[in-house]
Amino acid sequence: MKEKNAGKIYNLIVSVAAIACMWLVWLIAWIVVDDGYVVPSVGDSLSQFFSLLGTAAFWSAFGMTLLRTAYSWLAAAALAAVFASFSAVFKGARAFIAPFIAVFRTVPTMAITLMLLIWASPRVAPSIVTVLMVFPLSYAQMMAAFDGTDRGLAEMARVYRVPLSARLFKIYVPQILPPVLAQAGANFSLALKVMISAEVLCSTFNSLGGLIYQANVNLNTALMFALTLTALVTGGLFEWGLSRLVRFTDKWTGKSAASNGGVPYKGGVPRCRMLACRTRYCYRKKLRFGGRGPRTGV
Repeated sequence: MKEKNAGKIYNLIVSVAAIACMWLVWLIAWIVVDDGYVVPSVGDSLSQFFSLLGTAAFWSAFGMTLLRTAYSWLAAAALAAVFASFSAVFKGARAFIAPFIAVFRTVPTMAITLMLLIWASPRVAPSIVTVLMVFPLSYAQMMAAFDGTDRGLAEMARVYRVPLSARLFKIYVPQILPPVLAQAGANFSLALKVMISAEVLCSTFNSLGGLIYQANVNLNTALMFALTLTALVTGGLFEWGLSRLVRFTDKWTGKSAASNGGVPYKGGVPRCRMLACRTRYCYRKKLRFGGRGPRTGV
């Protein structure tokens, strides 16, 4: 426990040092440039930041951007889950989807945003861009999690005729969900960044990107820095908060093994201490899934 607390304190100190380093770079740039229209002072930017918190227009724009980011992030995750399921079940689906994923990964964000402006409104285009940018990353994460599952355990469940629903929710989901949830916060932070960038290009009304665009037109650099700071703080808080979701999977990832009589976990499924007798152990426990015993002749 003491080592764990010491590690947390050390990480906190390092994080604070990194923030201080970034602030120092900002301060040096302000002193060297000596032009508030190019690099505003920290004080002016913070003053603009706190003044924004007292305006209704800011909160309306902030809420709309956050709402668009949330449903775009969820839509990208849902699409990734559907296509990853097809790729896992059907052998040819993965090869068929791979070129589309490569295109979505490499297409420039600015180009696709400008093209979507021809076909969609400035309110809808940023959401579509965000989905297209986050979807390939979520899909790759889910496929990597699927590739890391214990194939021997899945084969054993098939041999012992474990029901498909039990295999899905007691073998695959416990192994796939933890690494996917661990990246949920980073994906949301990326979605927020892409959303605001697309809003700037689209000049979306009532959005953080729209406010940044207006500040740029008015040469209000301090306001631009304040809005950027808002995006950084929001993305950081959501990334930290969503990354905590992985704690709900502790019972699957082995952190609760002590509560299982010392039996170690493998991908969330209890195993015998000796790998050689895993099959006998699971048969004795009826696989804990309702299996009906091994198939004859296998």
